[in-house]
Amino acid sequence: MRTGLIVTHNGNAHFDEFLALSLILAVEKDVHFYIERREPTLSELDDPDIYVVDIGNRYEPERRNFDHHQDLNIPASFVLVADYLKVSSYLSHSPWWQFKDRIDRRGGFRMARDFGLESLDPMHSPLETFMLKQFSKSPLSVYQQMKLFGAELIESGRALEEQIAFWRQCQMVQLKDKRVAIALTEDTTGSLPFFDTLSDPPHIRVNYDGRGEGWSLSTVRDAEGVNFARIAHLPEIKFAHKNGFIAKTHKRLPLDRVLQLVEQAIEPSEEATGHLAV
Repeated sequence: MRTGLIVTHNGNAHFDEFLALSLILAVEKDVHFYIERREPTLSELDDPDIYVVDIGNRYEPERRNFDHHQDLNIPASFVLVADYLKVSSYLSHSPWWQFKDRIDRRGGFRMARDFGLESLDPMHSPLETFMLKQFSKSPLSVYQQMKLFGAELIESGRALEEQIAFWRQCQMVQLKDKRVAIALTEDTTGSLPFFDTLSDPPHIRVNYDGRGEGWSLSTVRDAEGVNFARIAHLPEIKFAHKNGFIAKTHKRLPLDRVLQLVEQAIEPSEEATGHLAV
């Protein structure tokens, strides 16, 4: 097996370089890399066969130098490495991608202020903390886990991209003042990232139930004016959450009937209520 060298910074480890290295290990799976946590030498910075990640004050992908600390406008190192490895196009669909990039560059306190919070401490993952601590002690001790982690992210990213493409083909219908997305699938993965790209996103999602033989009816990001608890008493309904954001049918009813159920779950608009009052 061929061998290679990755140099990254010492001290406390961060998600940034941990993810960047995990992607390298996953993509270049036929190479065994020695990971050294220290300052790089000038000759290593000039050597295109050596990865220097999150240290070195250079962003030179042609020389495999991936640092961003010298310029706030340069994305985090994991983004730079993902671009170089040509996997960022689908990894960037992940909901955590932009957040992790921003928090690495801006810091936790600024990000907390952006979200109107005092601190991001409650969001810290004890599993992430544990893995970073082990990596700090000995990169070799978590080498295989990093390789598997990177491979899983890449595989999931590709699957997510495929699902987003699938949801782009979904049917859209208008019921009262709400838009409804309909897809003949149990897999809702990719639906929300796709909806977020639309100037007029749907309020309701209708798809096959992944846990049963019927349909799943749900609000999109808790859209207002839709309450599926309104139809809980109907014989076709197997389950409707008390909070009203989801309902499921016993059987896979004809779509026309499903849309009738959805329409009954739409609460009267203020405009309609005003006309009725008149």
